Amino acid sequence: MTKNALKPEIMGTRAGYVIRYACPACASENIVITKTAKDHFKETHFASCKKCGERLTILTPSAHHMLKSSPVYAYPGKNIS
Repeated sequence: MTKNALKPEIMGTRAGYVIRYACPACASENIVITKTAKDHFKETHFASCKKCGERLTILTPSAHHMLKSSPVYAYPGKNIS
């Protein structure tokens, strides 16, 4: 059985169902489109660069974390209905 090599971890940005990242090896911009809700809520994604083939682990902010940084949560005493 072969041992999996560690893949470099990089930060990606999430915009809806699209995750964007720049390859550290060749600096090309790539995207990952999540197709299911289970994939959308993952905090890590595995991908390879379309240009050079470098395999990467893309770290993305979770949707739950994005909700906590929303301006509505900035004022816990105010209830907006």
